[in-house]
Amino acid sequence: MAMALRRMFLGLFLFAWSLTAQSQSEALDVIRDFRLQGLLEPALQLAEEQLENADDAYALQLHLELAKIHDRTGLHNNTRPVAAALQHIKAAEALVEPLDELAQAQVELAYAEYYYRAGRQDRDFEQATHYASVALEAFEELEDAHGRADAVHRFGLISLQERELDKALGLFEQSLYLDRLAGERPLFRADYERHVGFVYALREEYAAALPFFERSLQYREQAGALDPAMFAAISLASVLIELDRDEEAVAQLVFAAEVAADIESATGRSRVQANVDKLRIDLREDFPLIESR
Repeated sequence: MAMALRRMFLGLFLFAWSLTAQSQSEALDVIRDFRLQGLLEPALQLAEEQLENADDAYALQLHLELAKIHDRTGLHNNTRPVAAALQHIKAAEALVEPLDELAQAQVELAYAEYYYRAGRQDRDFEQATHYASVALEAFEELEDAHGRADAVHRFGLISLQERELDKALGLFEQSLYLDRLAGERPLFRADYERHVGFVYALREEYAAALPFFERSLQYREQAGALDPAMFAAISLASVLIELDRDEEAVAQLVFAAEVAADIESATGRSRVQANVDKLRIDLREDFPLIESR
């Protein structure tokens, strides 16, 4: 029932939206909010509608947002890399004006994100590093601290995946410093907390990792980012289980399971189930949303 009512509300919202003249920035904000809530179909629909009558500058931003929507869909369905995501990045690149250095830097960073996220076995760290380097150089010339923070953070993620943990931690700290120079962004802070938490978790220093994962979830929830909050809750639950705090982990897994069901995330359900299988308490009565073994 909740999902049906939610879809009805979204349908009415999109219909009302189509009848009113909205600014481009307002439309992008709504599309982004839908994506962060895990409402990927409405986000896709609205972005494609906006694209029909967009000028080149606006179309470029819509293509970059569409790339993120398709990539997120691939994450939830475990179908990364998503060809449509790469196609939209290429479409954005084709719209970059020769003198628009900011747009070019944004496109380079989008390529870095795509090649970093292109599936567990198909990740191309060499390509991701190349594009992140080009983006960082451009953001430095533009004195864009937020852009620099994003590029440096990407280097940190690559180092994290390559298990260069000290290097990753240093890059994450540098990225947070840069982000704060231009005004701290809550969702960037959430990512910082999450990824530093992974550094400590990979070192098996779970007590040290715990507050980072707790803060990451808090920042994502405060920002209304329901989709990322689901993954933050799963990571927090995983650390709680390692610390033999199963009952606290259950609350996080219940939340994550409900979100996974609501946004139809196969990956979310699978990750919740993997953690439930590690629990040492019986959940068959208290936790009917998933199996208990």
